Amino acid sequence: MEKLLFVDCCLRGREKSATYQVADTFLKTYREIHPQIQLEEVVLAEEKLPCYTGREIEQRDRLLGAGQLDAPAFRLARQFAQADRILIAAPYWDLSFPAMLKAYIEHICVCGITFGYADGGAEVGLCRAQKLLLVTTSGGAFSEGEMWMRGTGCAYLKALCHMFGIPDFQSLWVQGLDIWGNDRQMLLQQGQSDARELAERW
Repeated sequence: MEKLLFVDCCLRGREKSATYQVADTFLKTYREIHPQIQLEEVVLAEEKLPCYTGREIEQRDRLLGAGQLDAPAFRLARQFAQADRILIAAPYWDLSFPAMLKAYIEHICVCGITFGYADGGAEVGLCRAQKLLLVTTSGGAFSEGEMWMRGTGCAYLKALCHMFGIPDFQSLWVQGLDIWGNDRQMLLQQGQSDARELAERW
């Protein structure tokens, strides 16, 4: 049975988050089309993951040195590596995404689980997923060039996919929700429509 991993980084909570509304529409549509899919969720607000400091790095290195890839500290990395599809929902936040998503990434970047190295030293991705989708929303709106210049986290996540061996990175970004004069509800509905369409071909 295929596994779909949903990483929820919607800081305002599911009732208030525009990002979650779009991601939830995608999820519901995808599961209607693929009822056999096994959904696993990680709600980052509940995980309360610490950012890595020297202490966490030393603990990780001790476990890796002892070959303990099944240690509880690597639970999230193993879950990520074993997923067939990955959906990340995170709002546009200070030119990137919230810090808790970066903390999560630090916990899943584990040599021997999500990536490794070949004999010649070349990096090798070890993740099973073929696709990773980022769903994000923002109050402002940016041109295509401004998106990359200002930063969105997309380039960073795409690079991570390359490191993890995930060949297909996509993003769905609903913009302009807080611009004066814009119809927020209409933009959200269009974003949800785009999410349904994307789910049908993802």
